[in-house]
Amino acid sequence: MALLQLTLDHGKRHELIRMADLMDGHVDILEIGYPELITFGLELVKEIHDAHPDLQICVDAKVFHGGSGVTRRCFEAGASIVTVLGYAPDPVIRQMVHHAHEYDGAIMCDLDGIKRVGKRTAEVDQLGVRYCQISTGYLMEHEYDLLKPHHGSIFQLRPLEKAAAVKRNIIHSGLAIGTGINEGNLDEVLKLKPEVVMIGRGIYSADGAYKTSPERQTEVADRIRAKLSAQA
Repeated sequence: MALLQLTLDHGKRHELIRMADLMDGHVDILEIGYPELITFGLELVKEIHDAHPDLQICVDAKVFHGGSGVTRRCFEAGASIVTVLGYAPDPVIRQMVHHAHEYDGAIMCDLDGIKRVGKRTAEVDQLGVRYCQISTGYLMEHEYDLLKPHHGSIFQLRPLEKAAAVKRNIIHSGLAIGTGINEGNLDEVLKLKPEVVMIGRGIYSADGAYKTSPERQTEVADRIRAKLSAQA
């Protein structure tokens, strides 16, 4: 079955901790986004891990250089998954995979923005990454609708097309996808049989408001997770 990853890319420290408390048991992976990592550091990761040791934490470190030091620090803080950019040199990715094995963790390779995404997917797949990820930052999500065939984006391929190209070139790793996903378009995403579905506002802003109620957030997460289980 696909895993549900809740992406947290904004919020105050106490809000992120409260969201971790709320979502433990309702999602499989909690992502500490790059902005939060920059703002609060790995101390936030450690605090959440100590409070929720069974909840997987993805640290969106977006490693490009420093594959050894950064990766080790993330895993030592409690990360289960650490991200690396698809543009990173192969030796950096190999080094990260090596450390992931040391800490019984995983590496997720972010392939956003790579033009020849199928080719690069085949390359990083052979390097031992656990997940190949297609996602889109918040600003670029406004350039297109996930399901729209002609989105008018500056990119040649829309997210689902890129994800399909990734899927075709995967042998060892799994597809992770997250770009404007919500209950309305989830069925199309699941046709690609991803291993990780990454959702942020589709859960915590499910009603179109900045934040929905905690009860509503867990209700939506549970429905999505049930649908992922049914796709196994």
